[in-house]
Amino acid sequence: MELRHLRYFAAVAETLNFSRAAENLHVAQPALSRQIRQLEDEIGVLVIDRHHTPVQLTDAGRMFDAHVAKLLMQIDIAVTAAQEAARGHDGRLVICGVWWLGLDVVPESIVDFRKCFPRIDLELRELPLYEQVSALHEGQINLGFLPRRHLARHEDLEYLEVIESEWILVLPVAHPLARKETVRLVDLKKERFLFIESPTVRAYRDAIVQLCRLARFSPLFGKRSTTYEGMYALAASGYGVILVPQNTLPPRHPSLRYMATDCTPMELCAVWNRDDQSIPLKRFLEIMRKHVGATQGGV
Repeated sequence: MELRHLRYFAAVAETLNFSRAAENLHVAQPALSRQIRQLEDEIGVLVIDRHHTPVQLTDAGRMFDAHVAKLLMQIDIAVTAAQEAARGHDGRLVICGVWWLGLDVVPESIVDFRKCFPRIDLELRELPLYEQVSALHEGQINLGFLPRRHLARHEDLEYLEVIESEWILVLPVAHPLARKETVRLVDLKKERFLFIESPTVRAYRDAIVQLCRLARFSPLFGKRSTTYEGMYALAASGYGVILVPQNTLPPRHPSLRYMATDCTPMELCAVWNRDDQSIPLKRFLEIMRKHVGATQGGV
């Protein structure tokens, strides 16, 4: 049984007239009659009583027509959905990020994307940085956000630089280093670094370790907090110092000093798999490029 058999039967069932159905289908009437005979031979019952004028559906034909109508409707819906997905108006997009990184262009891009493509199922996930690469490789997510240094040795990944952020040192105003204009990272080898304890921000501590290794020392870690508010409160109380990307800074605390460092800026990138042919991903990247370009002073 082929799809045309069902469409031909539905046309006859609707008009109860072979000539009119053939005209609507743009086929010859003898060809239409042969197709209906083939359908009846295949299902083993008569669906059309040809001994009346106009022709009538048999009891089996009426039951068959009810199911065929539903089936053809589902097929039409499926075809429309596929066409809409191919045009990028339907589909699914999974974006993964570590939202403590404070990327304004991401929520701005999401707002515009949802306005332009309201029927696309947009899912936001949060994964540690070290898990995002695997998720991209395995096709579990379409887009992640990673520091550029995480992209070495991954030639199958493409990226768009989203932001370059300086590393800022936060310490109490009474701290001896607070009198400097810029602090060298090597000057912090005896300091206690405060940090967040959370699976999704494990990469924050890893980033501190990496920066300190470049300055030829291993960092000492002090108290940990489960919230950013708690971490800054610990710094204001003299329990240690904080090193964070500038774009993640909260409103300034009067008891803290915010200082420039000699650390290499953090380059954060939107990352996707080169083999991912998702149309929603392509549309989202088009929108994000506009926001990134506007942030950087040009498109």
